[in-house]
Amino acid sequence: FVGNVGTVKLAVVEWGSIVLVGHDGRLHRLTEKDTLQKLDLLYKRNLYPMAVSLAQTAQLDDGYIVDIQRKYGDHLYSKGDFSGAMTQYLLTVGRLEPSYVIRKFLDSQRIHNLTSYLQALHHKRLANAEHTKLLLNCYTKLQDVARLDEFIQWKDVPYDVDSAILTLRHGGYHEHALQLARNTHKHVLCVQILALDLAKCQEALEYMGSLSLAHCCSCLLRHGGMLIKQHPHDV
Repeated sequence: FVGNVGTVKLAVVEWGSIVLVGHDGRLHRLTEKDTLQKLDLLYKRNLYPMAVSLAQTAQLDDGYIVDIQRKYGDHLYSKGDFSGAMTQYLLTVGRLEPSYVIRKFLDSQRIHNLTSYLQALHHKRLANAEHTKLLLNCYTKLQDVARLDEFIQWKDVPYDVDSAILTLRHGGYHEHALQLARNTHKHVLCVQILALDLAKCQEALEYMGSLSLAHCCSCLLRHGGMLIKQHPHDV
């Protein structure tokens, strides 16, 4: 029952409900709604924090809670509160399809929010090569050298190294690409970056000279022709 019962003369508990007797002699039976009905009422009133609390108290499974957090994020997003929305979406990492969130934040004005989400995907070991490419593109567009410096030193966060190096090169961050290639022992890429991107053929030759015979031969097979043209007497 929902409504105004007026002045109550008597209240009794019967039949699993509360029965109210009004001064007008009318009976009103109050029955508690089940959890899902309560949640629906909270959704209609945009009371999402209360909905989360109710779902947790009722020990509903994670799927219900994630769905509430998604709904709350969507509500905040529709109101233009993008930071608040991202706070909710970050709670769903690993349980909500990443593309659902990423599509909402591809606009350049929301790049900081997108960066936060992509970082969370990487640190929770859920990122794929496209996520890595997108994260690095965010860093380069923001010209966030500090974050790039931090990224190339990541050791416990898995990502597609070849894709990362290529993205850094395309973004003009050749020194970062070179350092990442060095850190991950991508010798052929190191020589390529030194010779092609940085025009440091002599340094490329010196780098090859520091490698084992097998690795040096691999570099020669890939880039020997180019290096011979530049330094015919040194190769």
